Amino acid sequence: MMKILVVSDSHGNKEILNELASRYLNKVDHFVHCGDSELSSDDLIWGVMSTVRGNCDYDYQFPEALRFQAGNLNVLVVHGHHHSVRSSVAGLKREAEQAGAVLVFYGHTHIVKAEQEDGIIFINPGSISQPRGTLMEKTYCVATVEGQTLTVAYYNERHQKMPGMEKQFQIF
Repeated sequence: MMKILVVSDSHGNKEILNELASRYLNKVDHFVHCGDSELSSDDLIWGVMSTVRGNCDYDYQFPEALRFQAGNLNVLVVHGHHHSVRSSVAGLKREAEQAGAVLVFYGHTHIVKAEQEDGIIFINPGSISQPRGTLMEKTYCVATVEGQTLTVAYYNERHQKMPGMEKQFQIF
């Protein structure tokens, strides 16, 4: 079993990132931030979390994209502002296909979303500081890979599991 904590769009809220790191240390295998942290690349949190550069990150040391292996899965992390994610995941899908990724984490919209298209799973954890859309709850998620199943559970800033929001996907 592999667990990945995913957070995005914290917009300067360093305290919540530190809280997530201390709460989930030794409980997840990867910590991922999908950009717009608005923190410096030399912040100590980046010793625990991996991140990408969002449209509100002005430290150019952050990469535009991050690729890593989670077990036998190829994972791609981007912010999403270069991929027109407000309208569709088509831009993300093209980059995922080029990278051979089956799991894509992204942010930018501040809206929770988890979907699968042509075998690629796209997950947006929402925003941990400035939610948008109908939910209007500060969120992050934990993606759990067990065998050929990926389960995504969403949590609010009080670390309470969001009822009715868990999704499961089959990994191809």
